[in-house]
Parts: sequence; C-alpha cells; structure tokens
Amino acid sequence: MAEIERAKPAPEPKTKGSEGPEEERSLLSYLNPFYGRVTTAQLLLFTKYFATLNKAGISVLRTLATLARQMTNPRFRHIISRMRDEVEGGIPLNAAFRKNEDVFGLLYVNLVRVGEESGRLFNVLDRLATLLERQLKLRRRVLAAMTYPAIITVVATGVVLFLMLAVIPNFAKLFQQFGQELPWATQVVIDTSTFIGNNFLNITAILLGIVLVLYQVNQTKGGKYFFDGLKLKVPMFGELTQKYNIALYARNLATLFQSGVTIITGMKISVEAVDNAVIAEALLSVVRDVEGGKPIAKALGQINIMPELSTQMIEVGEESGNLDEMLEKVADFYEDEINFLIDQLTALVEPAFIVVLGSIVGFIVVAMYLPIFRMAKVVTGGGGAGGPAGPGLPGAG
Repeated sequence: MAEIERAKPAPEPKTKGSEGPEEERSLLSYLNPFYGRVTTAQLLLFTKYFATLNKAGISVLRTLATLARQMTNPRFRHIISRMRDEVEGGIPLNAAFRKNEDVFGLLYVNLVRVGEESGRLFNVLDRLATLLERQLKLRRRVLAAMTYPAIITVVATGVVLFLMLAVIPNFAKLFQQFGQELPWATQVVIDTSTFIGNNFLNITAILLGIVLVLYQVNQTKGGKYFFDGLKLKVPMFGELTQKYNIALYARNLATLFQSGVTIITGMKISVEAVDNAVIAEALLSVVRDVEGGKPIAKALGQINIMPELSTQMIEVGEESGNLDEMLEKVADFYEDEINFLIDQLTALVEPAFIVVLGSIVGFIVVAMYLPIFRMAKVVTGGGGAGGPAGPGLPGAG
C-alpha cells in the first residue's frame, strides 16, 4: 500500500563551495520571487529526457549527470547535480526527489517512489511526461484566455491616459483663450484631466499600495480562501477556474491510481495540486467522506462541483472496477468544456472591450469638439448676418 511521502526538514551538511551560490540564490529569490523558479516546461523536458535515457538502459547516476548539463536553469542544474551526489552516496532515487518536493511536487515524488519500488520507473516517468504535457498545454490555454482581457485593459487605460495627460490639456488652453462657457461634457472631461494631471503620482502610489496590500493578504490562508471564492463568482472566468481545477484533479487521480497508488492516498495527493483553496477544501471533505466509507461518486455529488453526468461516470467506474478509465474520461470531458468555454470567452471579450473602449474614446472626442462646433457656428452665423462676432473671438468688432 502506497502512503504519502513528504520531505522531512533536516539540515543538510554544507559542502565546500556550495555556500556562496546558495546564499546568492537566496538573496536573489528574496528580491525576485521568480528567480530560479523551475517551470512546468523545464520539468517536462527533464522528465522526457529521464524517461528516454532510462529506457535506453543508462544508469541513474549517468542520467542525472547528463541532465544536469542539459538544463538551462542554474538552480535546476544545481538541484539535479546535488541529487546525483546523494544517489551516489547511497540514498534511494525517490529520497533524492523527496528532498526537492518543493520543485517536483508531491504527486511527482510519490509516483517516482512507486516506479522505483515496483521496478517500472520508465512507465511512471513516461506517464508523468504525458501528464505534464497535457497540464502545460491546458494551463497555457487557460492563462492566455485570462491574460487577454488584462492586456486589452492595459492598452485601453494607456490610450485614455494619453488623451487625458497629453491631448486634453492643449484643448483646455485653447478653450480658456476664448473664455466661452463650456458644455457639461467638455467641462467634466477637462476637470478629470486636470485632476489626473495634478495628482498622477499620488494616484499611482495609492494604486500600487492597494495592489501590494491585496497581494500580501492573498498570501495568507484566509485571504487566499476569500479571493479564490471571489474568483469562482466571476461570470465565465469562475466557471473556467472551476473546470480547470477539476480536470487537473481527475487527471492526476487517474494517473496515480493507474500507477498503483491507493485511491485514498491518490485523492489526498491530487488535492494538493488544486490551486483554488475553495475547491481544494471541498475536495478534502470528499476525502474525509470516502475514508468514512462513503462511495466517491456520492461524496463528490454532495459538494456540487461536478455535473451529474461526471459523478455518474465515476459511479460506473467504481462499480465496474474501471475507476481510472472513468476518471480519465471525466478529465477529457472537462478539458473539452474548457476549450469550448475559452472559445466563447475569446469571442465575447474582444467585441465587448472594443465597444467599451470605443465608447470612452468617442465620448472624450465628442466632448472636446463640441465647443469647437459651437464656436464655428457662432463665427459662421455672425459673419453671414454681418453682426458682431461672439464674445472673446479674435477679430471681433
């Protein structure tokens, strides 16, 4: 029976020459949280190379030495080299992976242990490579769908700020020279432009402060739970987040079950890969119910995060003994739903933002040209009747 293996914090002996790079990396990691981060793409490349070399009969020590030279990430190279030294020193391969659980993840570490103990390391690595590849493709698609509106928002904000700070002040000076009463729309735009121009640094500082406070709050357990709950309530984006996490959970659970991990252990490991705290908490309640003897499908049905069709498929899998196959079908179903939702989102977001941006810019342009049209009308009307020009107009009298 496979149990969850976790890394135990233990002080590692410092070897000569390792102190400097580690201290330097710690400082850079503090200054930049993304420094040295091992990405899913790098982990996928490592896993594919490892599986290929293992299948070819290359020893683990030589494989790790080769992979350490192949990786471009300095931190990842250092980790792999250290793992090679530890394996050469006599510890099992899975123990070397377990010491770097923060890099490889609980699921990866436990699957390597299962593969090493069963003598099927290549099969496990190949399965892991397939899993990571699917996760990477899905994550990139989801991130692209969520990033696209943010990019459009930034561009739209830049356009409006350019108009407010560079164009409108010139119009304001022109209108001031004529001394005419301005339409309310024009006055609102000019007042807004003046306020932003006079308080730009203060507004920027306040916005940055708000972002930093929200970021720090999101780092706490309660804050993350609160914000993750809000994410699930956002139309379309909330549904996308939910489907993505459930697809990830089902795929991971199927992979663990296929590799020989018990269903309870697999459920606990799979929950840790779920990024949304609200969904993770709901799935943990499922684990507790299943440990208490409740069928998986019934426990999942009670938390209302899966449609009835999916829970019925899982129920059939439990009864027929093909749970891993049904979990894969559930993951496939959700991935298809995600792709459909992303297509819908892309089709709706672009026109919506064009309409919003067009309305804002259109309002500003019309507001700026209303006084000009009024002045032109006064000049034309005055010239045609032979009467005096409007007040404040050059050449009047």
